[in-house]
Amino acid sequence: MKKVEELIESLIPLLLLIGGVLFIGFFVTLGSLYYFRHRSFEGSTYKQMTQERFLKAVRDKGLWGEYLTTRELDKVDGYGKFVINTYVPKARGTGLTEIDVTFIHESGIYVLESKNYSGWIFGKEADRQWTQMFKNRFKQKFYNPIKQNEQHLKSLQKLLSGTVDEAVFKSLIVFSERCELKKITVDSSHVHVIKRNELRRTIKKLATVNRLTPAQVDIVYGQLKQRSQVDQTIKDAHIESIKSFTS
Repeated sequence: MKKVEELIESLIPLLLLIGGVLFIGFFVTLGSLYYFRHRSFEGSTYKQMTQERFLKAVRDKGLWGEYLTTRELDKVDGYGKFVINTYVPKARGTGLTEIDVTFIHESGIYVLESKNYSGWIFGKEADRQWTQMFKNRFKQKFYNPIKQNEQHLKSLQKLLSGTVDEAVFKSLIVFSERCELKKITVDSSHVHVIKRNELRRTIKKLATVNRLTPAQVDIVYGQLKQRSQVDQTIKDAHIESIKSFTS
C-alpha cells in the first residue's frame, strides 16, 4: 500500500504537467480558431457589403449561414456578383419581400433561400409546411422554403422584366451541412434543394450556357444593390408583416 501511495505521489508532478499542457493547448486551439475565423470574416465580400460585426454574425445562425453561403459563391468560376438581404415589391399584393441572397452570374440569376438548420429535414414541394426533426425525436414545422423562395423569384422576375428574360432564374434552397435532407421531393426543374457544400457543384452543373453578358450582370447588380441598402423602418415593417403572416 505504501508503495502505491509513493507511486501516486511521484506521478502527481507529471499529471499536473500533462494537465497544464492540455489546458494551454485547448486555449491555444480556441484562440487560433477565433483568429482565423475572424480574419476570414473581416476580409470577406459579405463583411464589405453588410458591415455586420463578427461577434454578432457568429451568435446569429441566420447571419452566419448567409456568410458561409456567400463565401461559397465567391469561389464560383465565371463573372458574377451577389447581393444580400434585398427588399423588392411583392409580385402579388402590397408590401415588400426580403431575399436572402441573389447571385447574378453570367449563367443566370440564382435566388437563394438560406436555411442554417440542423437535424433531419422532410418535405415535398407541394406541402405548405416542412418538418425538422432532431435526434431526440422532437419535431417542429416551418414554412415550405420552396414556396417561400418562389415568391422571391416571381417578385424578382417582375422587377427585372425589362432587363432579363424569366428563363434565367433558378431557385436554390440552401441548407446547412449540419442537417440531413430526408425524403425531399421536388417537381419543378428550376428548383434545387441542396446542402451548402453542394452549392458550387450545383451552379457549375447548371452553368452550361452564358445567358447574361457582364454588362447585364452589372446592371442587375446595380438595381438590386440599391434595394439592399434600406433604412431600419423598412426592415421593421417587413418583420411585422412576417409576424402577422405566421400568426
